[in-house]
Amino acid sequence: MTKNVIMFIGPAGCGKSTLVYAYSSWLVKEFGASVFKVNLDTAAEYIPYEPDFDVSFYINAHRIAKEFGLGPNGALVKSMDMLAENTRIIEKAIGDANADFILVDTPGQMEVFIFRDVAPKIVEVFKRMANNVLALFILDAGVIKRVEDYVFTSIMSVALQARLGIDVVPVINKIDVYPNLELIGDVISDVDIVTEKLRNSGLYGEMLSKVMDVIWLYSKATRVPRVSAKNMQGLEELHRIVHELTCSCGDLT
Repeated sequence: MTKNVIMFIGPAGCGKSTLVYAYSSWLVKEFGASVFKVNLDTAAEYIPYEPDFDVSFYINAHRIAKEFGLGPNGALVKSMDMLAENTRIIEKAIGDANADFILVDTPGQMEVFIFRDVAPKIVEVFKRMANNVLALFILDAGVIKRVEDYVFTSIMSVALQARLGIDVVPVINKIDVYPNLELIGDVISDVDIVTEKLRNSGLYGEMLSKVMDVIWLYSKATRVPRVSAKNMQGLEELHRIVHELTCSCGDLT
């Protein structure tokens, strides 16, 4: 069996957990695929799906806060450091998982996960235990109000790719709330719109347009999925990109 690990990364409130629920349900319904759901948020109080592995059972930020007299942020940071030192519990869970897709829900505060040792260490575990590992960088559609916001999303995706050493696909979520989003999700068309506007917005705009040219020159994907986890919208397009990246048989151009 081919194991595909898909990590869901993004800022608080972007809809990571809801998208894990929606995508896992869609995979089962459309393909009868076996899905193993992992929660890595040590502080999660509510999860909209039933996790097959819940790290908070072993390392819980709320218990840590009481035990060490820490505030919520301090407890979350300590929980991530503890997880980085105990990745064997994840290794065992992934090793025992008999599933086509392993969907990994990461902490709501992405900075305490990405900018500490825990994220690269866990990715290395995934690489040892699975055939394919990739990440989805999820952003709330409401954040993308200016062309500069689109550039920020692109830069963050590349930064995550460099940090984690895996393919990262930017995903725009909550399009049901923001149906009039100007960007259409096709990178070639979107970049043309973005770079044209950037070149007319001064020195920083010209600089950012050149940054975009470099980013998409080396990008594998030419589409940015626009989804609604709430309405199960856009999941087919999301899966098409995931499939092309994991099977190495598709054409993303």
